[in-house]
Amino acid sequence: MAADEIKLLEALKLFEPKLVKMAGKLVAINTVNPYSGDDSAHIETEGQDFIEKVFQSMGAAIHRVPVPDDIYEQGGLIGPENRSWTNRENVIAQWTLGDGSGPTILLNNHMDTVGTAGMSIDPFDPVVKDGKMFGRGSSDTKGNLVMGVIAVEALLQQADKLNGRIVFEVVVDEECNGAGAGTLACCLAGVTGDFALCLDGVKGEIHNGCNGIATAKVMVKGQSGHSSQGESINAIDKAIEVKQAIDVFGKAYAAKHPICMFNLGIFRAGTLPAIVPGEAELQINLNYDITDAQQAEKEGLGFGGALYRKRFEQAMAALGDNDDWFKREPVAVSWIKDMYPSECAGDDPYTKIVLDAVSQEQGKQAVVKPLSAWFDAAHILRHLNIPVLGVSAGTPGMPHSSGEYVILGDLYLGARQVAVSLYRLLSVK
Repeated sequence: MAADEIKLLEALKLFEPKLVKMAGKLVAINTVNPYSGDDSAHIETEGQDFIEKVFQSMGAAIHRVPVPDDIYEQGGLIGPENRSWTNRENVIAQWTLGDGSGPTILLNNHMDTVGTAGMSIDPFDPVVKDGKMFGRGSSDTKGNLVMGVIAVEALLQQADKLNGRIVFEVVVDEECNGAGAGTLACCLAGVTGDFALCLDGVKGEIHNGCNGIATAKVMVKGQSGHSSQGESINAIDKAIEVKQAIDVFGKAYAAKHPICMFNLGIFRAGTLPAIVPGEAELQINLNYDITDAQQAEKEGLGFGGALYRKRFEQAMAALGDNDDWFKREPVAVSWIKDMYPSECAGDDPYTKIVLDAVSQEQGKQAVVKPLSAWFDAAHILRHLNIPVLGVSAGTPGMPHSSGEYVILGDLYLGARQVAVSLYRLLSVK
């Protein structure tokens, strides 16, 4: 390892207490997405104000990028309807190193979190215990955000040896069906670079892409009536049959594409035990492979889940083939969002630099694989056409969980990985 890199890591070691303190402050701020679906629904504003002040203290040039009301139409994808982005702007910080003629490296991270219903810990009390920090967003993805901030702050101490630009975008509305609206807005506003690191995902892996995710809304009809008269059709009973058909569809797809999962996340029906429910609603996340998006594009249907969605709709329509009720009252399928997948080719020199740096810090060859979920890197690759990798300290199984935590040692390691990667990227002649 070069002497300058050793100095960088020594400086970074001194920043570890600050990393913990800053992460705790950020976790304590409620930045739950306003469309979380539970009582914790909030907004990202306070978190964005906090991180802007941090960037200001680091000497960054800062501006904000709003999300336009027609963001999904501009981006050419299906997104949730009637979303508001009032007071929900993206924060963009930029540092110019040397004369700025070197590469521009884009760092991306989202501020919003999922909701807190059912959590077994206080979501906004960042308790540190047994080398872990607990709290909503600690693993997804506020810990990663601070990991990146500290890496940049340590790097700036050696700015005289580097040349290029660092652009750090902290975005809104990635979670809760947001379809990456914040990052998409930044892409469309021209916030770009030569290479990007998305600080999100699973520790120990480098993510070179992600699945596509389509979210379906399925409405199931019943026939309401008095619960004691036995002359009605219970929509819950029929919805259970629909759920079984969804299981068949999802498991068959996962047999071919093992990292493509599916989840029934919402099941709503009924108002009173004395009334047979006449309608049920199911909402399902359906992951799909990039090969489906590529085939759809070949057929002129756009890069996304058009073919996959069609197959799901056909599976739901087939319920009427052997069921008189579904033949009379077919289930209605609509789509809340369709977030296209991504795959970074990895044949550029910047990717090799990062893989070498991460492998060095991990002490073994870095594992490169797609993220089984979706992340903002997909918009960066699709709209900016620059290579992008995901680097994270997120603890597997912890994002969105009831007892979310991040391991502090992983944050320290992640900060080293990002700092060394940036140092080498900005040392390119």
